[in-house]
Amino acid sequence: MLGPLLKNREIVALQVCWCLLGLWLCGGINVAFALSEPVTETASTSILFFVLTALALAAGHFIMRRQNKSRERFFSRLPGLVFRIDQYGKIEFASDQGLNWIGASLSDNLREHIFDHKSLLALRLQAIRAKGDVQTVELPVTTSVGDQRWIRIQMCAVAPFTADCQIDCIVWDITELVEERNLRQESEERLRVLEKLTNEALFLHDGGKCIDTNNAAERMFGYKREELLTLSATDIISKDTLPLVMANIRSGYDKPYEAVAKCKDGREFPCEINGRNVIIQGNILRLTSFTDISDRKFSEEQIRFQANHDALTSLPNRYLFMDRLTYAMKLSKRRRECFALMFIDIDEFKELNDSCGHSTGDKVLGEIANRLSASLRTVDTVARIGGDEFTVILPGTETPEDAETVAKKLQRALTDTGVDIGADRPPYSISASIGVALYPDHGETVDELIAAADDAMYAAKKAEGTPSALLKTIVRQRPSRHVAQSG
Repeated sequence: MLGPLLKNREIVALQVCWCLLGLWLCGGINVAFALSEPVTETASTSILFFVLTALALAAGHFIMRRQNKSRERFFSRLPGLVFRIDQYGKIEFASDQGLNWIGASLSDNLREHIFDHKSLLALRLQAIRAKGDVQTVELPVTTSVGDQRWIRIQMCAVAPFTADCQIDCIVWDITELVEERNLRQESEERLRVLEKLTNEALFLHDGGKCIDTNNAAERMFGYKREELLTLSATDIISKDTLPLVMANIRSGYDKPYEAVAKCKDGREFPCEINGRNVIIQGNILRLTSFTDISDRKFSEEQIRFQANHDALTSLPNRYLFMDRLTYAMKLSKRRRECFALMFIDIDEFKELNDSCGHSTGDKVLGEIANRLSASLRTVDTVARIGGDEFTVILPGTETPEDAETVAKKLQRALTDTGVDIGADRPPYSISASIGVALYPDHGETVDELIAAADDAMYAAKKAEGTPSALLKTIVRQRPSRHVAQSG
């Protein structure tokens, strides 16, 4: 019966006091046996105090044993392993649930199932140094059946915090928690790697106000992370496309769309935006990705340019020429204006190709394209529609005289200076035949106008005389419906 009492320091102290009190009471016994002068009142008081103290000790002993049993019952129902380390580093108590978990009994050497003696002493020292603060340690262990598990130990020293004080410990099986944490860490690590590799700028924002972002956003927009967290959509979106972006944010639009973004240095670039609303900690936020599509836009422009322009001269090809001619006719009809269409054919160009080679012919065609473009207005269109055939659309040309003026200017640009075709060859002199037709006088449809200009060009090849006289003469012949000039 004294064993449990001796394990509690408070009870031991009370026992010592009780013994001292008994020795003091012996004085009253001596009086009873006439060994000293009787003091009846003192003896009665001593006996009463002794009896009350004994009852108090018995009550304390009962209460503490009851508390210990309640504590042990509570610990035994816990899912983790509860145990106590004594001053010798031994486990003197362990909960039933914990023992079942590790597959051991209290009679077994419990230390071999979880820790060795050295580890237990280290845990004791750590808990004593904490002086009552709970200490937490996570360790891998192997159960009696060979399972690899992770445990979390929470330790607390029992006052007084001396070298021989008791240490209460509880062990939790956190294997699933550790596995989940490891998976999350691996996922976060993969995300960090992907974040470094991705070229998409990611923004987590609330109504356009930035909350979080990634490294790609710093590279794309030229801001530091701290600066990006102070910005909003108005700071990184061009004012031309800002209304579209804000409307999509407000409506929760979740399909990719294009906009124009702007960098810290003011440079603007086309981007593809893909946004989606997400719920984080009960708040509806928006996750938006920005993809720089400058290269894609450039490639699209290149493809579009190549589809509509001549590869050799970079002039509009037949497809684009027909499109612009149709547009010019619609515009002139709506404005009730006239315009001129010119057909230009390079004379004897086949002989140049045959005698000097196609590379020389290509060089001459490039020079012809440059001279024609330099001699015309920006609103005019010059196109290459065949090997040595060019066309010119002249908006706002109202009279044959206006067309003749432009035709003479083009003739001078082509013929005044020869084209250098090599050190061992003389400069090549360009000769061209130009046919002119006016809309709507010489044709009211695309086919009619083209046919009239083509007829005029062939007429110019056969004509003799001055270009001016020929032009005026043919214009007065309304049934012919064409104007021609020969170089």
